[in-house]
Amino acid sequence: MSRTVRIGLLGCGTVGGGLVTLLAEQHGQILERHGVDLELSRVLVRNPDKKRKGVEPALITTRSADILASGCDIVVELIGGVDDAVRLVGAALDADRSVVTANKALLAAHGVAVFAKAKARGLHVGFEASVCGGVPVIRALRVGLAGDSVESLSGILNGTCNYILTLMEEGQSFENARARAQELGFAEAEPSLDVDGHDALQKLTILSELAFGGIPVSEVSLAGIRDVTPADIRRARSRGQVIRHVAAANADDGTLRLSLRPELLAASHPLAAVRYENNGLVIRARAAGELTFLGRGAGALPTASAVLADIIDIAQAA
Repeated sequence: MSRTVRIGLLGCGTVGGGLVTLLAEQHGQILERHGVDLELSRVLVRNPDKKRKGVEPALITTRSADILASGCDIVVELIGGVDDAVRLVGAALDADRSVVTANKALLAAHGVAVFAKAKARGLHVGFEASVCGGVPVIRALRVGLAGDSVESLSGILNGTCNYILTLMEEGQSFENARARAQELGFAEAEPSLDVDGHDALQKLTILSELAFGGIPVSEVSLAGIRDVTPADIRRARSRGQVIRHVAAANADDGTLRLSLRPELLAASHPLAAVRYENNGLVIRARAAGELTFLGRGAGALPTASAVLADIIDIAQAA
C-alpha cells in the first residue's frame, strides 16, 4: 500500500532543478520499490518569472509561509547561505516537519542546534548531500560505521579545487583553469570560498562531528591552492607524485586536529586518482580498517540524488 508524501521545496536553482528532474524520472520506481508517492506541494523561489522545467507555475511562491501552509510533510532546504536557511529550517522543525538540506554552511555554523531541536521534537534531518554530493559518506559514518570507532579522515572535499589542479596537470595555468571552472559552474564568480579552502573546511567540520562525536577542535591548519604553480605540478610529476587539496582530521588524546592544504601524494595513493570535479574520502576505522569512497562530488544530479535518498528514508520512517 502506497502513501503520498508532500515536499515543500525551498529553492529551485541548480540542485533544486535537479531534484525536480529526478522526482519526475524516478517517480514510478520510487513508488514501486519504496511505497511512497512523492509530490511537490509548493516551491519557494526568489524570481517567480523565471521558467523552471517540470514545475507547475501554480506551485511557485516567493512567500516562505506558503511552504508550511501547503500541507507539506517534508521541507527540503536548497537555498544556500546561512541566515535565511537557519530561520526557515528552524520554522520547519517548529512546525513538526522533518528537513532535508544540502547546506554545508548552515550545518557547519548551526548544525548542533538544528540536530538538537530535531531530536527534541522526534524529527529527522537528512544532510547526505551537504558533503561529497552523490557519494554516500554521511550514510557511511552515521549508519555503516555506527558500531565502530573512526580514527582518521582524509579526503578531497572540494570539486572546484580538484578540477583546477587537474587542468593544471594538463598544462593550463591556475588562472585559465579557474576561469574554465567558472564557465562550467563548478566555481562561483568570486571563488575564494573554494580555492582558499573554506568550503572544504565546512565539509570537514560536518564529517568530524559525525566521526568523532563532538571532540573539541584544538587546531585548524588551513591553506588553499592559489600558490600552487605549474612548476610545482611538473616537479611532482617528475617524482611520480600528484598535488591534491587534502582535508584531514585526526583525533589523538581527546583532541581533534583539522588540516586542509595542498599535499604531495604518491601515484598509488587512493586519492591520487581523483580527478576533475570528483571527490574522495578515506576513512580509517578501528575495526573496519581503511574504507575509500570515490565519486562525483558536484553537479545538479549527483547532489539531487543524495537529497532524494534522504527524502525517501524520512518518508519511509514516518
